[in-house]
Amino acid sequence: MASLTSRLVEPVYRWISGRPSGRPGALEPDDAGGNADRAGGLVLIADGVGGMDLCGTGLRYVIGAERLPYAVEVFPWGHGLGRWYADLTDADHRDQQARLLAEAVRRYRVDQPDPPVFLVAKSGGAGVVVKALELLDEASVESVVLLSPAVSPGYDLVPALRAVRRQLVVFWSPWDLVILGVGTRFLGTVDRIKTVSAGLVGFRVPGPDDPDRDRTRQYGKLRQVRWRPEMAASLYFGGHLGTDCPLFLRKSVVPLLRGDGAETVRF
Repeated sequence: MASLTSRLVEPVYRWISGRPSGRPGALEPDDAGGNADRAGGLVLIADGVGGMDLCGTGLRYVIGAERLPYAVEVFPWGHGLGRWYADLTDADHRDQQARLLAEAVRRYRVDQPDPPVFLVAKSGGAGVVVKALELLDEASVESVVLLSPAVSPGYDLVPALRAVRRQLVVFWSPWDLVILGVGTRFLGTVDRIKTVSAGLVGFRVPGPDDPDRDRTRQYGKLRQVRWRPEMAASLYFGGHLGTDCPLFLRKSVVPLLRGDGAETVRF
């Protein structure tokens, strides 16, 4: 995790929420879920580009405060602090990190076949998570949450959705114009297409007359949540950094990680 975040942000989270869940250190495939034998599941977090890890840091503290019985690991997939352009444009590195993330899930499943595995990704990290899901067996992961994904809207999610047992939830906002509108239109999304991102407009889904039944069935697991004014109460005003806010994570993301059915969440 970025030392800047550790010095400036974590003390505030610690003061508000107490001790975090899991650990911020670099996750290796051999030790994924290292404390999972004492937990009821595993949450893996792939943050956005640039190495600040604000979302992962906030989620660790929120999960700790909510006392969810999970091992929580931040997967530092990027090139390092401040190297946002390399994170966004280096497709080979993205795919290599996706393979490591998929291997981490597999290794956890060998020792812990029953507890749920959840994947959470922010912005560019969504590209890593989606690629990792494509490498996993069917229903390997319980649920996935993509926050402000910097992935092209037309990306085919079917291979990724096959690895998801319950649902893949996408939070998007039409007000994320600077990063996921102008930014990815000129610099490209993490899957290397120069277009606005799914985090701005949502993913395109097959129509009701699509003849591919498997495609329709897989997309039935996709749930897209558009920003609404009520979300401002949790300090998410529709911009790119709003989904890093601990208040938003507590209200909108943590309920999706509970084992009692995310379908009961209200937005």
